[in-house]
Amino acid sequence: GRFEAGPPAIAEAIGLGAACDYLTEIGMDKVQQYEHDLGEYLWKQMKTVEGLDMYGPPPSVGRAALVSFNDKQGGSHALDLSTFLDLDGVAVRSGHHCTQPLHRELGVGSSARASLYIYNTFEEVDKFIEVLKSSLAMLRS
Repeated sequence: GRFEAGPPAIAEAIGLGAACDYLTEIGMDKVQQYEHDLGEYLWKQMKTVEGLDMYGPPPSVGRAALVSFNDKQGGSHALDLSTFLDLDGVAVRSGHHCTQPLHRELGVGSSARASLYIYNTFEEVDKFIEVLKSSLAMLRS
């Protein structure tokens, strides 16, 4: 705006243009399919981890390639779990994820969330599951 301080967001606009060009070159139909396949694989692999509460519908219903979850078996706090995952090079988000009303409705104080996109791989999902299982084992002992 006219009274806004500082220079316009030129670098951000150039970055947005480059991102749009990149996604257009790949093809949004391919991006959507890959994200769906990766999200389905994440959901399937997380179902193999004993004692997790996973929130939201299964991928067959249509969802983004992410899963929010908690340790229902051991009661590990999402922040503790995300810290242990981080120590092994796996980044997840923990907290409310800007959905405090939903967390209240679910009766949980927070959750951890694994989120994927076109820059992630199926091998990274496998690594996440491996580290998740070992982190949960340590926190539950």
